[in-house]
Amino acid sequence: METGKKINPKERAASLAGHGLQIFGDVRLEQDGVIRAKVKGNVQASGKLVVAKEAEISGAVSGVDIRLEGKVDAGLQGRGRVWLVAQSVLRTRCAAKSLRIEPGADFRGELRIGESLDG
Repeated sequence: METGKKINPKERAASLAGHGLQIFGDVRLEQDGVIRAKVKGNVQASGKLVVAKEAEISGAVSGVDIRLEGKVDAGLQGRGRVWLVAQSVLRTRCAAKSLRIEPGADFRGELRIGESLDG
């Protein structure tokens, strides 16, 4: 490990990963993050968030820019951009400032796109 090199905490990303990792309860990330676990609860990120292919979240997900590769059951809200990649699964609701849906993504629910997401 190189000594004397400073790492900017804002440039790091939190990662919740591990084969078979299950989290029971809400998750709150104070930085950019990647979720690779099964979460029985809500996930809230203050920055960018990737829900990886192997992730399954039973609650709602919120963040700034969100890339969904896995599965979310209770909806998703992005204060910036939301990207549903092929093979991703989203249920209930999607609210975002802008949205990109790749062919092969599976979305079923209410959709809100635009500047104001309040109310």
